[in-house]
Amino acid sequence: MTLSLALVLSSCGDGNGDGSGSGTGAKSEIIAIAADPLEYINPLNDNGSPGIQVAMAMFSPLVTTDPNTGKTVNVMAESVTPDKTSQTWTVKLKAGNTFQNGQPLTAKDYVDSWNLTAQGSNAWKNNGFFSKVDGYDELNPPTPDGATPKPTAVKAMSGLKLIDDLTFSVKLKVPFSQFGLTLQYLGLAPLPEEVRKNPDAYKRKPIGNGAYKLDGEWNAGEDIKLVKWDGYKGPNAPEADSITYRFIPNADTAYNEFLAGTVDFVDVPPTKIKTFKTDAPDGWVTGVSSGANYLVMPAWDQRFKNPKLRHAFSMAIDRKAFADLVGLATPASGLIAPDMNGYREGACKYCSFDAAKAKQLLQEAGGFSGPLNINYNTSSATGQIFAEAIGNMLRQNLGLEVKYTGKQGSEIGELADTRKLDGLRFSGWGHDYPSIEDYLTPMFKSNGDANFSGYSNPALDKVLAQGDAEPDPEKAIAIYQQAEDIALEDMPLIPLYTKSNAYLHSAKIEPRVSKYVGVSALYATFK
Repeated sequence: MTLSLALVLSSCGDGNGDGSGSGTGAKSEIIAIAADPLEYINPLNDNGSPGIQVAMAMFSPLVTTDPNTGKTVNVMAESVTPDKTSQTWTVKLKAGNTFQNGQPLTAKDYVDSWNLTAQGSNAWKNNGFFSKVDGYDELNPPTPDGATPKPTAVKAMSGLKLIDDLTFSVKLKVPFSQFGLTLQYLGLAPLPEEVRKNPDAYKRKPIGNGAYKLDGEWNAGEDIKLVKWDGYKGPNAPEADSITYRFIPNADTAYNEFLAGTVDFVDVPPTKIKTFKTDAPDGWVTGVSSGANYLVMPAWDQRFKNPKLRHAFSMAIDRKAFADLVGLATPASGLIAPDMNGYREGACKYCSFDAAKAKQLLQEAGGFSGPLNINYNTSSATGQIFAEAIGNMLRQNLGLEVKYTGKQGSEIGELADTRKLDGLRFSGWGHDYPSIEDYLTPMFKSNGDANFSGYSNPALDKVLAQGDAEPDPEKAIAIYQQAEDIALEDMPLIPLYTKSNAYLHSAKIEPRVSKYVGVSALYATFK
């Protein structure tokens, strides 16, 4: 399942730890990441959880969420100030910060880095994050769906203006009251001038502005070893002197590495949800994930065009039974994570299990033509199990013929991006910044960065724009909820569940646990 970032969590329980880990030194730790090794480190061109986890150590955002209060606090920014309409924002940087190559950190670094990302022909993954900035369209000409835009003569967004060495302004196409919150996303991190001149040359030797830097060379397939950077002047530096990120593609193998004492922190895979407390009785922590998981309906396939068919599929799913299978999971009743301000219990009127109603809706939709294909990720130990569980419900409750196709997650994503994927797939989302808007714009706006289904509805786009333009936060939430209602009625994504995540940690560390920013090994304390 695809997640934009490491999901934000809130604490549900804790243990004291009994493993030893294998890091060297009193304050070193090895963090296991159950994923293929990274090909590069560039937060402006990465919206996946593994890369962002590493980038969090090497790059510092403009602002962040305080783990104790949940309030937005400045990091690299001295101030972030909107005008009366929330359409033009002025960002002033703190003086004295530098990159890890010694170059002073200036406003120009942000402006030039953002323009580089917004240039459509570069095809960087966080390009769409700048779609609200004035002048973005000139860098992203209309392009056939799934194709990369051609280079343009224009290389800079007109909405970005340098004011002085430490100050720049951002003019948006329309007012956007949530813009200040977005500045904590690492997809907006600055790159130094030498990296901007030749990004490909620095794929494996990134130069950040965060608390940690690479410790020596990093080659393909190797662990990523970081050490504290003495030049970091930002607030709240982590405690560890060195951190190693170890990539282990199989989640069960990563889990077993922890039990063998070779790593200090690991996610508990779905296959171990029933046993992790006894496997490591004094070294576990759980947290409710501020994310949601969905079944994606392909908007490009005419067989799924009728909303009643999508409602039928949704009501044919017994979410309680499926959540029990997943483990530490709760049936979803909307598109928004439960801990978000604006979440509504029971927002989805088609998420209650009702086999008879589901069959009736399918008949009213004219039935479904041909076998239904469900795609699953073969690198996940539970991918096929979950696919077959959903497939059996649709087969039994709707009388459908169901087949299953297993592929690597990257291949599934590529086929979906080019509108060549046949059938359903699973997806998930965790917010980039704490706003209900970040669950709606990426996945349901017509040009959203994470529009998994290829969905487009001008009416929803219009309501999102109204929410963006509303300066009062509570009034904006009410408008965004209207957009959620439209998406739930159209149902390009079927909500499935939210879940608690579990982690194991060694005896020498205590992960930071915050209901606002989650469980973090990066910010662990040492015993």
